[in-house]
Amino acid sequence: MLVERYLLEEQIASGGMTSLWRARDQVLARHVAVKILHQHLALDEGFRERFLKEALAAAHLSHPGIAQIYDTGSDDSDGAEQHFIVLEYCDGGSVENLTEDEAPLAPGRVTAIAAVVCDALSYAHSNGVVHGDLRPANILLTADGGVKVTDFGIARAALASRDVSTTGTILGSVRYLSPEQVDGREVDERSDLYSLGVVVYELLVGRPPFADAPDIASALENLRQTPPPLRSIRGGIPRALDAAVIKALSRDPNDRFSSAQEMQDALSRAALPEAAASTQVIRVPRRTSEAERADTPVVHSATATEVRRILPVLALIAVAVLVAFLLPRFLDEDNRSPASTVTTQGGSGSAGAPIAVQEVLDLDPYGDDGEEHREEVGSAIDGDPGTAWTTENYNDPLEAMGKPGVGLRFDLGSPQQVSRVEISFGTPDVTFELRVGDTDSTEESTFEVVETIEGA
Repeated sequence: MLVERYLLEEQIASGGMTSLWRARDQVLARHVAVKILHQHLALDEGFRERFLKEALAAAHLSHPGIAQIYDTGSDDSDGAEQHFIVLEYCDGGSVENLTEDEAPLAPGRVTAIAAVVCDALSYAHSNGVVHGDLRPANILLTADGGVKVTDFGIARAALASRDVSTTGTILGSVRYLSPEQVDGREVDERSDLYSLGVVVYELLVGRPPFADAPDIASALENLRQTPPPLRSIRGGIPRALDAAVIKALSRDPNDRFSSAQEMQDALSRAALPEAAASTQVIRVPRRTSEAERADTPVVHSATATEVRRILPVLALIAVAVLVAFLLPRFLDEDNRSPASTVTTQGGSGSAGAPIAVQEVLDLDPYGDDGEEHREEVGSAIDGDPGTAWTTENYNDPLEAMGKPGVGLRFDLGSPQQVSRVEISFGTPDVTFELRVGDTDSTEESTFEVVETIEGA
């Protein structure tokens, strides 16, 4: 029992500075959370004063996205003086639980969490309070799905020493600190935006930007590098969202968002499909000359086994990455010249002519949102060798991601007899599967495999 009022029921967590308890407020008959300063820090009078000063400053913050501080005090009833802070109890765990148990999360869910945190940061910053230690453990969840940020300003007590090694020990993981924090430079609101960027990054791909750093020394080195793009680790993340997170993780504070509100606006735009599409950059490679194209053998003809199926939908699945599909052609005569052009409108062609493609769609059966550069699919059938549909560039092996492959679906409109498919592509050592089906689907098992070309 602390000060004959707060009954400690269960220790929830223990960090570098405090232990966190669920407690019962005997006066107001409600559950509260109690943070107790570790004894070795409580003995440091200067640190203790800074700790309580920052806690009191944070207690003045009143925002639905900030866990409210109710009380501070000390208790020496057991012979050892204990300094504590009493705050709002959140019974849904923390974002740290999400990173450990559920990440990677859907982009929409991540941006919803980040939007609340941004709003809370914006309010705190406008009141002169910088968090200084934003990380998953300090973003709490309520049972009804609410989000609450805690420990505002308390980290400044630890950061006041400007001792990187001590700070890393006190605050826990150095990976969430901004470069200026670990370098002992002056921090401001933009440091919090960097930390939030790390949290969002981890929620989206299941690991922080520099997860392989084994100790503080190597972590400090990594903080001076640019993290790999999210889309290079996990497919299906909107380009606008990837760009917003990488901007927040800029090493130079001047290159980050200027405010939490600006970051919130960017994340909100990225979460809207129509807005995200309007901000994505369509890949249009440099147009090559006829002479250059003549010297580039990029056509592969799938003729080892004739494909004679009267089915309206075909799927090309590339079991590889970094592929660029150029001008796939479905032909109804075996000896059709490779110089044929693609027809994308009208019905099926006459004998010997390319078969019309009514619609082309991406296929990513194991992606979170089922999309794989959807905005580029038209480039695969526009008749222009200078444009292409590309896949993601993944750092991790596809097998480790449980992602056998990605591809394109070509709707031929009506039943067609197909004898040969020609594909131009931009990456060697690619395995292609040609599948057919009579109905469209986002699951590759719906289509029957009629041709496999390995190591093309």
